[in-house]
Formats: sequence, C-alpha cells, structure tokens
Amino acid sequence: MEGPNLGKVTLESLIVTMDKVRFGDITLIENYSSIGAELSLYFVVKYALGKGLPVLVEDVFDAFPGYMKHLEFMGIDFPIDVVGVVKIGGAEEYGHVVEKVQFEADPALYLGKKERAIARAMGDDRYVHVVVGFERLFGFLKDVKDVHVVANHLRELLGNESRMVFHIIDGNVIESFPTNPLPLLETVATSVVAIHDHGDMLRLRFRKSVFTFLEGRNEVLLQPADIATWL
Repeated sequence: MEGPNLGKVTLESLIVTMDKVRFGDITLIENYSSIGAELSLYFVVKYALGKGLPVLVEDVFDAFPGYMKHLEFMGIDFPIDVVGVVKIGGAEEYGHVVEKVQFEADPALYLGKKERAIARAMGDDRYVHVVVGFERLFGFLKDVKDVHVVANHLRELLGNESRMVFHIIDGNVIESFPTNPLPLLETVATSVVAIHDHGDMLRLRFRKSVFTFLEGRNEVLLQPADIATWL
C-alpha cells in the first residue's frame, strides 16, 4: 500500500528539483531497482545537456558499457556522441573516451591520478560529473582505512564550484562488502536518493538536502516511461 506521504511525481517536478542542486554538491543515487541506475544516468545527462553543461562520465571497471547495452535494449537513444568518458580500469571502451586511468591498489595514488586526468579532460569548464560503477571500487580496497581515504577524497571535493557530481551506486552490491561503506559515504554527500521497484513504477526515497523538499514529500512514485520517453 502507498503511505500517506507517497504519491506520483512528474518529470517536470523532478527537473524543478534538479534545478536546486548546486555546483559543489555530491549526490548519491542508490539503486535497488531493476532499471533505476540506467534511467538515472539518462535523466542526469539529459538534464545537464538541456542546461548547456558539458558531461563527464567516470566509468569504473566497465560499468558504463553495461548501462549503455541496457538502455539500448529499452529503446532509449542515449546522447553518447556528446558525453566524455574517463575510463577507470576495465577492458571494454564505450563512447568518447577522453582519458584512461590505470587502477592502483593504493587509493590515494589512484585518486590523485584520476583527478589529474579529469583536469586534463575538462580544463576550466564547469561540468556535470557522473560516476558509474563506484561500488566496484570498494571490492578492491583492503581495509577500513582505505575506505576512509576514498570518503575523505569526496569530502575534499565538496564545494568544488567547477563540478556537480552524481554517484550512481548499486546499493545491494555496496552493502554486501564486509565493511559496508555506504553509511560513511552518506554522511559526506549533500544529497541522497534511494530507488526501489514498486510494481511497474519506481519508488524514489529522498533522504537528504534538496530532495527532501520535493512537493513536501520524502517518497514519491515515478513512471519509468516518463524518463524513457524524454526527448
């Protein structure tokens, strides 16, 4: 049953809410649904391009090609030609790859290399930065200390006026690691939204910052077709 605070939301309302996200913010999109991750990527990219903003996708260990194959299967035309990709590890290239970063077991070393690659790719532009496959990184970290290195890196990026960051995360995968990093990451993020299946719809739970104010509700239902048919 739908709770008293649960109702349907329109694409237009989501766009208005996105307008409240600021440069320097870090948003976690935690996906527990069947297609929420792919639709989130499509929505964020379409929103950014509609605002005239460059988009950089950070592809961690071949997550991005998987997203693209799923979107293609759904018949969604992703604007691949106008999106830059920074490839982190992995072997399968997809789209306009502007930089490649070899993964390092030492997270401080890897993060430094990644930031230098992003700086080369984007220069002084303000842009929207979408990270896919972020949860895969934590499968290679040795201990809690390494997890804190990653979290501290995100904390250092807060307030960076050059980028608006969205991490699309597989919630079930990241929570399965012996040391679940998700609660720590949530304390760093400025906004958090969790996506679950709800019949033939998606249930969006807004947990932090601007998302808690969407039409006065902290949970809403979204028809996936509203996103999939956004031209």
